[in-house]
This record gives sequence, structure tokens and C-alpha cells, in this order.
Amino acid sequence: MTFYLQIIWLFLPVGIANIFASLSRHLFPQLDYPLDFGKTFRGRRIFGSHKTWRGLIVGLAAAFLFFLWQKYLYNSYPSIRSFSLIDYNSVNTLIGLIMGLGAIIGDAIKSFFKRQFNIAPGYPWFPFDQLDFVVGGVLLSWPFIPVSVNVILVAILLGLLFHLLFKILGHILRVDKTLI
Repeated sequence: MTFYLQIIWLFLPVGIANIFASLSRHLFPQLDYPLDFGKTFRGRRIFGSHKTWRGLIVGLAAAFLFFLWQKYLYNSYPSIRSFSLIDYNSVNTLIGLIMGLGAIIGDAIKSFFKRQFNIAPGYPWFPFDQLDFVVGGVLLSWPFIPVSVNVILVAILLGLLFHLLFKILGHILRVDKTLI
């Protein structure tokens, strides 16, 4: 069980980036501009209007700040230090940005394919909606974080499971209209 919690702790900035990018729709209306600048590919939007500069900036900032908080806790509490899968002092703090960027890129790539397959924004596309940000964040940060392939695979599976759990909870609480 500890191994799974360690993986969740390590890759939490990826999830934080995804959550805050989504929640950012309530913030900074002046940054509500699409990442694809409204451009199309094969007659369809590249990413769509839901992928914005606001989401990118807020998601990156949230991932970076959360990673800094993890590093602070690592240096302040020996129990966190012994629990951690990595030495936060030996990795660059920009890893938080890289994790966030990976999450946003993964989500944007998935959105590109949804647009090309004529799947409406917000319409469920299982399992890609559940894996996009996790795969992007984990794979983009992997070259900079010394972890095994097993850790990466477990992180992706845990990301899928947690996303499904949050979707079910959101549906039960009626804050999310789609179940999957």
C-alpha cells in the first residue's frame, strides 16, 4: 500500500495541473483564448475552444507551486523524506512545470484526436479522457525523475482509477453530467 501512496504523492502535480486547468474557467476571463488560436486542421478545430491559454497558465502554475510545496515538506519533515520515491533536492524545481506541461499537452493531444474523430468537447471518450493528462505528465517528466518503468506503469493505472472514482463522485454529487 505504501508503494501506491508514494507514486500518488510523486505524481500529484500532474493531477493538480489537470484539475486547476479545468477549474480555471472561473478565473482570468482576459486569458480565455484558445490554444489553437481558432485554427483548423482538415476542417476541424485543432484543439477546440475548451483548451485555453488560461488553462495552460493556471495548470502550470498550480503544478509548479504544488511541487515546491512537496519539496518544502521533503526538507521540513523527515517522515516525508523517508516516504518519498525521489530526492527532491537532487531534481530541478522546474520538474513541477514539466509535469504540468505534460498533463496539459496530453490533454491537448487527446482533444486534437477527439476533434478529428468529430467527438464533441465534453463528450466522454473512454479510456482516453481518463489517461490523457496522466500519460502526458508522467512520460514528459520521466526523463528527469529517476524512477522505474514499474512506477510509471502503476502511476498510469492509478491515474485511470482515480479519474474514474472522481467522475463517479462528481456524478453522484451532480457536479458532473457525464458518468465516464
